[in-house]
Amino acid sequence: MIKRIIFSLLLLGFAFSSCDEDDLASVLPDIDVEVLATENIPVSVDKTDGDWVQFSNTVDVSIVNNDTQKYLNKIKNVNIKRLRYTIFQFNGDPNGEVQGSFSADNGKMFENQFTVKNAFDQKTVYDVDDVAELNRIANALKIKHTVEAKYSGMALCNADNMNFTIQVELLAEVTINP
Repeated sequence: MIKRIIFSLLLLGFAFSSCDEDDLASVLPDIDVEVLATENIPVSVDKTDGDWVQFSNTVDVSIVNNDTQKYLNKIKNVNIKRLRYTIFQFNGDPNGEVQGSFSADNGKMFENQFTVKNAFDQKTVYDVDDVAELNRIANALKIKHTVEAKYSGMALCNADNMNFTIQVELLAEVTINP
């Protein structure tokens, strides 16, 4: 009887040792990890004295965090649930205007025009809701794990300098097969 138990244990041990990582990956369930990335794009414009001036700044937005870092080569899918931006901080010319555009990973530009202080005071949120563009960005995140978010355009602030921060928020579901 003891010989049978030992033989069974040896057989069982051999069966498990012959499995490789790919065999285990096929039986392990996918894991969905929610990633919330918030990054700030600072914009600073000197007093313009009647002339519109250009501005441009970028920031990297990444899906790499403590939950995803060790599984970056095992990402199966990225689904963007939300991508938006808002004026997070403001100081300067209360009548300062912007004709700007937001883009991610050098893609489609989302244009808007506003008085910066009003957008800040009203906590205006600019949602990116173009499904094809969100899918393109998600695919870039799946491959590169990071995309560049850019806010650029023209500004007019005749009374004073103007400084504001565009806060970019990305909420994504990252599917991993460990």
